[in-house]
Parts: sequence; structure tokens; C-alpha cells
Amino acid sequence: MTQDISHPGAVSLEAPRLEWRDGAPCSAAFGDVYFSARDGLGETRHVFLDGIGAPEAWRGRPRFVIGELGFGTGLNVLAAWDAWRRAADRRARLHVVSVEGFPLEPRDLAAAHAAFPELADLARDLRAAYPRRVPGFHRLRLDGGRVALTLLFGPVAAMLSQVEARVDAWFLDGFAPSRNPEMWSDAVFRQVARLSAPGARVATFSAAGAVRRGLADAGFVVEKRPGFGGKRECLSGRFEGQSAESRAEPWFAPPAPLSPGASVAVVGGGIAGRATAGTLADEGFTPVLFDAGEPGAQPERVLVSPRLADPADAYGRFMAQAFVHADRQAGLPPPAGALHLPKDSESDRLRDFLARLGWDADFGRSVDAAEASDLAGLTVPRGGVWFPQARFVASPAPTPTAAVEVRTNRVTGLAIGEAGWRLHLDDGTHASFDAVVLAAGPRTAGLAPGGVPGLHASRGQLCYLPATAQSARLRLPVSFGGHLSPVTGAGGGAMHVLGSSYGRWHLDGQGDDWRALRPGDMASSLDGLAAVLPDQAAAWRSAPLRGWAGLRATTSDHLPLAGPLADRAAYEDSYGDLHHGRRGPWPPAPYLRNAFVLTGLGSRGYQTAFLAAEALASMLAGAPMPVDREVATALHPARALIRRLRRPPDQRDRDY
Repeated sequence: MTQDISHPGAVSLEAPRLEWRDGAPCSAAFGDVYFSARDGLGETRHVFLDGIGAPEAWRGRPRFVIGELGFGTGLNVLAAWDAWRRAADRRARLHVVSVEGFPLEPRDLAAAHAAFPELADLARDLRAAYPRRVPGFHRLRLDGGRVALTLLFGPVAAMLSQVEARVDAWFLDGFAPSRNPEMWSDAVFRQVARLSAPGARVATFSAAGAVRRGLADAGFVVEKRPGFGGKRECLSGRFEGQSAESRAEPWFAPPAPLSPGASVAVVGGGIAGRATAGTLADEGFTPVLFDAGEPGAQPERVLVSPRLADPADAYGRFMAQAFVHADRQAGLPPPAGALHLPKDSESDRLRDFLARLGWDADFGRSVDAAEASDLAGLTVPRGGVWFPQARFVASPAPTPTAAVEVRTNRVTGLAIGEAGWRLHLDDGTHASFDAVVLAAGPRTAGLAPGGVPGLHASRGQLCYLPATAQSARLRLPVSFGGHLSPVTGAGGGAMHVLGSSYGRWHLDGQGDDWRALRPGDMASSLDGLAAVLPDQAAAWRSAPLRGWAGLRATTSDHLPLAGPLADRAAYEDSYGDLHHGRRGPWPPAPYLRNAFVLTGLGSRGYQTAFLAAEALASMLAGAPMPVDREVATALHPARALIRRLRRPPDQRDRDY
């Protein structure tokens, strides 16, 4: 793969072109084997596990991070996972970050794994979690959440440049340097050094002079070891160079990680809170979810369908990766597909986005008006994009695992103390925690000391419409700016769902009047429907006003807020001169200690919550981030505050 990209998601993945020799896979493109046909597992254990000093390398460590260049068949990951779970404490966590430019298909993985029956159970679980061949970052949870595998599909140097992690040990396992020089370039070695923790270990099968010199120049002290089988030598070593500091701007610097097992209060029982609590448990924390269980807080069903945007932007990459990530979540019903019918002027842009994201027809493809009509079951006037993996799902959030305690108290306030956070509960009692995550939708701002700059409440209304003989033929959800569902429910409860409206709501001034249904919102939604299904829109003009109204947490840039909560007064004091332009040195970000938020999901919570929760849990743990560096910055909760401080003081009262 020779394409040079400045960000993930702008490159198509090349096929690996496999050949099989004596039961072992071989790359026809590079003329090299993925593992030894004689004893691939023995080779992996000798070169890589022994090379980094496993299992002593991770014994007693609450969290251990392995970086790998060349995922291949996943054999190294399986062998490390097997060895780690034999020696590590049950409370420990393993992270693996692995780059692969030529991802194999699941069937090829299965054929390769058949050679290692002692790893069969782990291999089966790995294949079950294995992502689709889409460029970019993929976060997989294995072993009940104890193992996190972050797969990076794309060119090695470009992918590594976007990673934020502290790696404790490296497996350098690309094809031989003479056959695949890009994997062993100085640029790659510099990225390996940047990501290395102090004293990080390295192991590789190659003892070539160029590899030794490249590692030495990057700050590694390496030595030759006996090779495996017929190979005379391999290398191992340790990083003794200068560990790189975070590349984040001071106001977006990563927070100090929590102690392993820390208690974390998660306030909010919707999809944001429940996804957060589950992922924190995966990371080894002790989350308690506060879910007051408000009736009608969520609509009965939600559409989970991609939101295509430019992959050159952090927003476009996050939305695409979030959908791919959500598609793999357990507990969701099988996909039934959805049809998006954009305005004609948008169709070419969406086709371009699909191609640049590297999505194949399993995720999205263009359809003309005839095929769109056939898919929908009703005649539509224009073509669009067919999303086979979309879902129209019941919206009660996933049930937390047994590792998550759920309390039904409402949190009425919170205060920081010497030992952590003290929550005031509606029954007059208090509860104390090491940390707190506020995930209470638009009410998050009212709970957070100093508020949450950039977070808004928006009212949305869904309309419930009676089925007609014609509308009952609709086979799948259709979106067009709004969306219309096929008939949902049964008997007298059968209906279509038409949505949805969007309007800014001011909780302080407008109170709870958002609950009342509005005829004007229904008329506006029907106006949108008329552009694609005019007969149905006309038939429903006189339908009774039935539906659901709710408040969403939204942001002006339509991205969630996921990360540490700023001490607003301290930010104003520290960065109040940003409008003069860059100068330094700037003080580090003054966060409220161990306070975090996950909110601002808008109307796409089921698409974005799972990945945003992974990003948040990784921040709390000091673990590798599951998103690229630019996306992580774009999710930072202080971004609106910093935008405000970049303005001259007399312009800072504008909405942000």
C-alpha cells in the first residue's frame, strides 16, 4: 500500500492476495509467509512473548499495552491474550493496538486459526468481534471486556501518526524489510518511539542491519537473540529514549488517569449513561449508574442509520466510525436496512463520501429511483443511498451488566470534596465516589459546577400516524431530512412514526412546556414528507395529533461532548488572552478533578454513544484512544469554551 494520507478514512484497503503453502497463508503481494508452517505458535511465543519478557513483563500490572505492526492472522494477539490471561490478575486489563494495511477476510482467519487448536476458543471470539474491512480505527472488546483490541486498518505510518497511547511493549511483525520496506521506515520507527512508554520493550523476528539501526536511532537499545527454527537471529530491546509528551494543546490536554478500580458515579439512565457505565466496567472501574427512570424520557423506537459527512473532517470520520462501532454491539436486533433520499444536489456528495470512507455495498450504496421504490415498497420520486445495516430499534437503553450497580435515586446536586465527589440524592441521603460522569442529557449543564459551555437543549417531536392501505406497503424506514418508519406495533397500536422536529429550548425560561404536542411541528414534518411521498403526506394532513415530545442534548457542531469537565473560572483566568493569538507557555488545562461528561448526542444517541463511551473510558484509564487524534480533540468538552476565549472580550457573549 503506497497511498499517503493525512488522516484515516481516505483510503481504500487493498486485498491481501493470499496463497496457501503447506497449510500456512502466504502473501502473494509480498512473497512472504504470515507464520511458520512448521510451528507458527512456537515461533510467536519465542520471538515475541519471550522477546518482551512475558509473562513477567505484565505481572502485577493493572493495565498493559501492546503495540503491533502487522496484525495479519491475529496469531500474535491470540498468543499474547492466552499468555496474559493465564498470568494476569482478574482485575487487570490488556490493551493491544495493531496496524494492518491488508486486512484478511473472516474466512481466511478461520482457515489460518485451524492450525492452532489450543487457541480455538479465543480465535472464535476474535473472529466474532472482527470488524468489517473499513479503513480507520476499530475498537473491539474481548474476554468479557478485559481485553481491548484497537485495530487500525490502513497504511502503517499514517495510522500510527493519529494514535494517542503509551505502549509498554511492541511486536514488530511486518513482512521482511526487503519485501515490505514501508513497514520498517524511519518514519515508522519515529512513531513507535513517540508512542513508547519509558522502558518499553520491543521484539521482532528481523535482525536486519537496517532494522537495528532504525530502532537505535529511535532510542531503542537492542540485542540479538537466537532465532526460531531455521532462522539464526531475532531482536529484542528496550526503549531508553526520551518519551514524547502529549501533542494536545494545553487546554485539551489529557486528564490524569483514575486509579484502577476507582468508584465512578454515572448520572443519567439513557443511552449515554448506560453505554458509559458498561464501558467503565469493561475498563476495570466500579461504576454506579443513577437512573431515575423518568416515564416517557425516550421515544419508543429510534432509527439507527449512518450520517454521511466528509471524511476529511473529524465530524465525518467520527460519525462513520461510530456507526460501524454501533453495528457490532450485542443486544441490537438484526439490521433491516433504511433508505436515505437526499435532495438531488446532495446525491453526488454522498456517493463521494461513501467511496472515500472505503465503505462497500454491505454498508451503503447508491440506488436510482426505480431501485429505491422497489426497496421501499412505495414509489418515490428520486434515488438515494441504501444502508443495509441500518436499524429501527426499540429505544430503551441496553441493560447494564452485572458489574454495574443501578440506583433509582435522582441526583439533585453534587459537590467536590477532599476524597472525591459527594452526590445529593432526592431522598435526602448522600453518596460519595472517586469520580463522576454526568450523562443526563440537557440537564447535565444544571448539575455541572459552572455549567457545560456549548451544551443546549433542543425539543423534538415525533408524530404517530395511522396505517393506510397504501402506507402499509412501506417496507423500511425512509429518511429525507426527517424520517418515516414502516408500520410498527400490532393491532390497534399499529402506526407509523414520522419525525422529527428540532427547536432550541431554554430550560430556565421555558420550563416543562416542551411536553405538549404542537400541530405546527406535525405540519412541518408532513411538508418534508411531501417531497418524497406526496400522497401519503396529503392523506395524513387531517390525522389526529398523536406522538411523543422530548428534549435532546445538542451542540452547535453536532458532535458529542466526551471528556473532562473544565473548571470554567480557571479556564477564563488561564486562557483569557487567547484572542491575542498564540503565545506561551500556557498552563495545563484546569479541570474539575475527576469530573467528566458524556452528553450532546442529539438525535443520534444509539449511533454515537457506544464509541463516545469508549473514548471517555479510555481517557479515565489513560488507555489507548479508540479514535484518531483529531477526533479526540473534536469531542473535548472544553472546545466551545476555547472558541469563546479566542474571541475579543466584547464578542464573547455571543451564543456558542
